[in-house]
Amino acid sequence: MKIRLSLRIYVLVAMLLTGGSSIVLLSALSMHYFATGMDVAMRGSMYAQAQQYTVMDGIPIKSQQYMMASRWQDLPSTITSHFSTEDMPLNTLKKHMIGGTWFTPPSAGYFVMKVKNATQTVYVASTFNPDDRMLALSPEIPHFVVIIVTAIGAIFVFIIILIVVLKKITMPVERLKIWAKKLDKANLNDPLPDFQFSELNSLAIMTSESMRSVQESVEREQRFLAYASHELRTPIAVISSNVELIQKLLDRDAPKQKLIVGLNRIERAVSTMGTLIETLLWLNRGESHHVCIDKISISKLIQQLTSELEYLIRDKRVELVVDTDDTQMSLPNTVCRIVLQNVIRNAYIHTNEGVVSIIQTGPQVIIKNIDYLPESSTELGFGLGLELTQKLILQYQWQFVSEEGENGRTVTITFK
Repeated sequence: MKIRLSLRIYVLVAMLLTGGSSIVLLSALSMHYFATGMDVAMRGSMYAQAQQYTVMDGIPIKSQQYMMASRWQDLPSTITSHFSTEDMPLNTLKKHMIGGTWFTPPSAGYFVMKVKNATQTVYVASTFNPDDRMLALSPEIPHFVVIIVTAIGAIFVFIIILIVVLKKITMPVERLKIWAKKLDKANLNDPLPDFQFSELNSLAIMTSESMRSVQESVEREQRFLAYASHELRTPIAVISSNVELIQKLLDRDAPKQKLIVGLNRIERAVSTMGTLIETLLWLNRGESHHVCIDKISISKLIQQLTSELEYLIRDKRVELVVDTDDTQMSLPNTVCRIVLQNVIRNAYIHTNEGVVSIIQTGPQVIIKNIDYLPESSTELGFGLGLELTQKLILQYQWQFVSEEGENGRTVTITFK
């Protein structure tokens, strides 16, 4: 199983390694420079002493804790026993420490340096041992111990600061994760929380916009499916009834002309289905798209629709009144068909016993139904047809007026 890497642990370990190693290296460097500084101070002091005196052979001179001699053999045996005259470069400090660690001072130390002053070459030596007053005055806490304790304290403080900073950063990230997990359609439009950091707020905005885009896409697809299933019922019903009619005509060896009529109806229904799908896709995208404009006769379109939808009132006591003229207009055929088909269908559906009148004068179509039994009017999908009709009319800026009467409804559509 693959182990998932936690961002919090990754940052914590990376910062600890970086900070800890930096502090350790700087502490080691401090100890190195501390020891080097002691050597530099000793070398400078011994060099200064050698420049002040002229030493005679066999007569070494002692000044403070330093002894100067012109010959190697004039130095104390404690010095000559630990060093060799052959390994004594000019102006180079040589030292030999006995005992001592980072936490305890050495038990003894021997220093020697060969220096050339203005007149001669001088050996300068110094010895530290437990009886020396300088060692007795050494600090109670060794300098190396102070450096190590300081380094440990710095690492501890660094860890505390790192944990506090991580907590301050990870808490808003955790809040963002919980918020994004709970984001859904119900709270998508709620005000965005403040996650303290601009980067997290920007990420929340992008998450919300992405979620909103996905939701709008899903809603568009759902509307498309609903519209398609609603609008395709009529052409499917036309195809089904005409297929059944053609089969009966074939069984009876009916004339070819009657078969052609049925086939023409099926062809028109198939063409209507294709253009209907294209129109719904265009409407669903909500963007400008070229729709074919044709010179159509509104009267012929109404006659086709009343014939195709006749099955809805076939078993009802409904009187159909149609009055049209010969007006022709340049309009999107499929869109006009969808609008008129939905209004006529709704008039048929919501009339159980009464009159449906369709009056067309020029670009204006008035569809009115009077139902004497309105209490039993019901039909699934009525809302979808009305919604689609209103969207199409709004898209083309046609005029649409719907007035509810005592026993029915009057719908007036004016095409432009």
